[in-house]
Amino acid sequence: MTIKIQPEDIVRRCLWDNYVYYILAGSDKEAERLLAENQEMEISEKDALVIGLLKVIDTDNLIHKFNNHVVEHLTNKSIKHGDMLLARKKTFDIAVEKFVDKFPDYWTPKSTYVKALAELVDYIENMKKELEKLEVHKIVDKNVTYEFYNSANIKKLLKFNY
Repeated sequence: MTIKIQPEDIVRRCLWDNYVYYILAGSDKEAERLLAENQEMEISEKDALVIGLLKVIDTDNLIHKFNNHVVEHLTNKSIKHGDMLLARKKTFDIAVEKFVDKFPDYWTPKSTYVKALAELVDYIENMKKELEKLEVHKIVDKNVTYEFYNSANIKKLLKFNY
């Protein structure tokens, strides 16, 4: 099975970074060219599965997409320590920071996405400020100190009624 889609549709579904990395092998020039042309193209079912296209819903509610990204990250990357689930601070901070990479600078969004992107950037900036206030748990393993957030505290920062 092949799927016909425009590059802009991949960006709107928050999958552009995955497409560039896995399908275009990290070629930013090729990615920029494809997005500038925005011609309908065919991708295989395997490629669609790899980038996550087969499990995504198209919406301009980017804060919801970000919240799902955070919850998925916490679900997959948290470790149990005592009675707490902990997420590694550095890994989580990078995941938050990199979410906006799903929307490249060379993409010109439609008006609904302009507003949604502005709201998303504000939401992420506010979350970063709140993350700085969270208690950081330090765990020493083989003379190396690792910093963690409590996953439950991160989930409390998420606003689903916006």
